[in-house]
Amino acid sequence: MKKFLYVILALVCIYIVLCLFGPKRVIVERETVINKPASVVKSKLGDLKFFHDQWSPWSEKDPNMKNTYVGNPREVGHTYSWTGNKEVGEGSMTIIGVSADTIKEELTFKGMGNAWVNMITKENGNSSTVKWQMIMNIDFFHRGPMLFMNMDKMMAPDFEKGLTKLKTVLENSPTEEASVANYEVKETQWPETTFLGTKTETVKFQDLGAFFSKHFPTIGQSLGEHKIRPMAAPSAIYSKYDEVKGEADVAAVFKVAKGTTLKGFHIHEFPASNVLHIAYLGDYAKSANAHYAMDTYMKNKGVTQTAVIEEYANDPMVEKDTAKWLTNIYYILKK
Repeated sequence: MKKFLYVILALVCIYIVLCLFGPKRVIVERETVINKPASVVKSKLGDLKFFHDQWSPWSEKDPNMKNTYVGNPREVGHTYSWTGNKEVGEGSMTIIGVSADTIKEELTFKGMGNAWVNMITKENGNSSTVKWQMIMNIDFFHRGPMLFMNMDKMMAPDFEKGLTKLKTVLENSPTEEASVANYEVKETQWPETTFLGTKTETVKFQDLGAFFSKHFPTIGQSLGEHKIRPMAAPSAIYSKYDEVKGEADVAAVFKVAKGTTLKGFHIHEFPASNVLHIAYLGDYAKSANAHYAMDTYMKNKGVTQTAVIEEYANDPMVEKDTAKWLTNIYYILKK
């Protein structure tokens, strides 16, 4: 019996020693060059349904897997969850951060812990370098077996296959580029302009709809009661849009005549300015490409903006067809 215990103790000690020398972190990464602008590529990398439908190397391993999606593409909180066969298992991936060149995701496999994924896009003129990186932090008692497992060799073929599919899909989809590049950006001049509405508040992306639904009717009703005629449709003034934190500094407003005041509401005034305008038709949640087009235009012109104004020309309660929703997007340029 003692010999058996000594053997067990020796094995435990050997295992602990292996864990002491095992890796604390494992990184698997591959990259490719895609002949599309970074704005186009990044807009697709942040769409997790597009990932599953178009370039995931695992989707074809179980065509019958059950999938669910939460949140808006390219926004923090956007989540893709799946349940499938033994090859794909069960898990989820969630966007937890968005910066100028990186979309950061948390990847969870049921019963296997978490990993972190970075989709990094670097612009090279009219092409983009995309790096797909997965980082796994290994807890102490799992480090021993990792000495005998080559995760790069196990997972890299899937990464390479996925990136090849992504490259093929994007490079053979000219309409995707057109969705960004073919927006008509008009340059115009605004006179001194006044808006009346809420003070600027910091609002989470997922709460913007509720924010506008709360304030637009209240502002509109008060204007009507005081016989103040708005000069344009309900609008939003964005003074800051933080994709990393998933929140915006925004005010719900109506454009009014200069000198208008109304107790309980805030006045936002803009001096005479040069303004860029895009007329966007479609679902509010899918307007990102219009903003990417505006960003590209400003970059080419060497100009920057001080505020972004979205004017919502349609009442969604009346017009049910999202394809007919008109949003006038204005970028007020810095002098």
